[in-house]
Amino acid sequence: MEEDRPRGVPLSPKSMVDSVADWPLHRVVEHLRKKEKEEKDKGGMDTDCRLFYTSGIRMFSTIVDELADGYGASSRGQMSRYLSYHGAEIAKQDRAIADLQKVFSRIRKSALDKDSQPITDIQESGLSYSPREPEGKRVSFYVYSSWVVSDFTRFGQMCGVHPVQVAQVYMVRSILTSDLPSLSGVAARLQAESIWWDRWIKYRLGVLELSVAMWDGE
Repeated sequence: MEEDRPRGVPLSPKSMVDSVADWPLHRVVEHLRKKEKEEKDKGGMDTDCRLFYTSGIRMFSTIVDELADGYGASSRGQMSRYLSYHGAEIAKQDRAIADLQKVFSRIRKSALDKDSQPITDIQESGLSYSPREPEGKRVSFYVYSSWVVSDFTRFGQMCGVHPVQVAQVYMVRSILTSDLPSLSGVAARLQAESIWWDRWIKYRLGVLELSVAMWDGE
């Protein structure tokens, strides 16, 4: 279920190709369990961070429950936190996110240079994103910490979606690195959701680049 991704920023000078974004999920779980024990010994962790939205990817909570059982997590909340940590790291290494960051920087500079609010308004242009197979009920899940909330909020702004939506997509990409046989039945659908997201991001990026080019050409 693993998928190829570009190599990311190394964790240390001694490990020039080893990025959390490239780890399989079982390795992330092992790493975070060790990290949690160390943090607990130091006085606790920031564990009560959640995201909420009106809908999400179909059967997402059920999948997280299965992962929690398969990896021995204490609860759905703990497994969700592990997935969000991994997902945030994957998002940071996504070239599409990096390209959007560059366009946003251009939009901001152009808006300030021309003192033009309409230029910044184009960030909100375009069609709304929704999952390929949505689940029509309220979604909430725990994320690893406040910095993960901050990351997904920033990514959501760039992608033109709610933080929950971008979080779920990259948590799905974390799930796709899982080695649990019990998820084989949903793997193809999750992969399709990931591809659907890539198409959305290409659309979002194209709209923003065209809009910026039109404003800059005035």
